[in-house]
Amino acid sequence: MPAAALLLWVLAALLWWAFAFAPLPSEPPAWLSAARHACFGTAADGLPAAHGWMLLILGPASFLVGIVTLWGREVPATLAGALRRRGGRLLVAALALAVVFEGAWVLRKVEAARAAGAWSAAIHVDGALPEDYPRQTAPAPDFSLVDQHGARVSLNDLRGRRVALTFVFAHCQTLCPLVVDTLRQASQDAGPVTVLLVTLDPWRDTPRTLAGLARQWKLPDAFHVLSSRRVEDVVRVSERYGVTFRRDERTGDIAHPGLVFLIDADGRLAYTFSTPSPAWVREALRRLGRPHVLAG
Repeated sequence: MPAAALLLWVLAALLWWAFAFAPLPSEPPAWLSAARHACFGTAADGLPAAHGWMLLILGPASFLVGIVTLWGREVPATLAGALRRRGGRLLVAALALAVVFEGAWVLRKVEAARAAGAWSAAIHVDGALPEDYPRQTAPAPDFSLVDQHGARVSLNDLRGRRVALTFVFAHCQTLCPLVVDTLRQASQDAGPVTVLLVTLDPWRDTPRTLAGLARQWKLPDAFHVLSSRRVEDVVRVSERYGVTFRRDERTGDIAHPGLVFLIDADGRLAYTFSTPSPAWVREALRRLGRPHVLAG
């Protein structure tokens, strides 16, 4: 009986932590999102809230205390007996590997969230956009992708408008929501501007999932989240803009920079920022309204 209880405890703890950290589908069932939020909450960095961490730790801990209270000295004897048998040793090794793998996976997510949190704190203290910040004049590479409404969006068709372009993906819980929020804040008082959010995860962010992503991020009408039925179409866009990213084939997690590109009404790639503040983007958009005189 103690052996079965210990096995159940390990499996339950693994599932409990996986429920807290595993990425949800692009359009998760309402009950699933509600249940995870009710259990763990969501902090600003995308990790569980304080009460969520307490449940993650105290839940398995209380279960283990109950096992030790009920069976006391039988618990170490049961473990010792399992390790004397070949099948027991294999089972213990498999469970240990599962714990190590999941622990490393959670640790990577925590480290990514801390890095994004450090950026989030920094963007509010970086001051005003310098007057001499370099403004570029090269034509912005054209592309054509599908948005959340099923409409095809071409950069050339947006001539005459100011455009903000960035690269994000649905399952990102750290940097991407912050970049989207930066563009949302910056566009509120900047006048007419079209915001294009190109996915870095066309494997999962297919055109049919984009409407759900737009609702998830509560995108304004001027925001278009873009993908394609062909993965290579989307990857080609990121390559044209020099956005390098690394995708973990096992988990689907993607490491990428927080680049934001501002394109003027003549289709020129005017500004390139890395994780800018809303104030920087807002001021750069304002400058795009000025006549631009080429030097020399």
